[in-house]
Amino acid sequence: MYALYNKSLNEDSYNYIFEKHISLFGCIKGYIPMLLKKQIKENISEPYRWHININSALMDINKPGQTLIINLKPNNTKPNLSLYEIIDIWGDSAFGWTPIMFYLKCIFDDKDPSKINNQNFHIKLSDIIDPVFSMTYLSGTVLNGSIQGKWTAPAPSSTNSVLLWPDTFRYFIEIANNILNKRAY
Repeated sequence: MYALYNKSLNEDSYNYIFEKHISLFGCIKGYIPMLLKKQIKENISEPYRWHININSALMDINKPGQTLIINLKPNNTKPNLSLYEIIDIWGDSAFGWTPIMFYLKCIFDDKDPSKINNQNFHIKLSDIIDPVFSMTYLSGTVLNGSIQGKWTAPAPSSTNSVLLWPDTFRYFIEIANNILNKRAY
């Protein structure tokens, strides 16, 4: 499950208020292709490496102070609240598909949902796990300055992992290393 939240900073914590459920994927209603469309130049075609900073991209579409949240385990058999905020998304569109990497911040991981109101909550900055990375792929690409294909994620299966060729893998490693170096553990 994916959602749009209002987010504000109060001294040492962030406040999050649920706005609405959204789709991240899909060429019609998906936030990823919608935000990407706003930055694609007219003549851009695959291979095309791109980056979406969620904060900046949401401000560009008149949604300042909002963020995107992933509920990682919404249908878990054991009640579980695992919320992750999307900070950045990188993609490498080529050959009709797009592997993507998310830079996330873990807000809640495996928490009891009966003890947290996931519609309106706050979390101390010190309790956020940062960074977390996730990867998947989308069936779609960028051709002649436009989004082509369905831009959907793989359906659940035992073989839906993302395949990364060495050049794409190095691209994602470089980005992850830059984030890790900025965090200076």
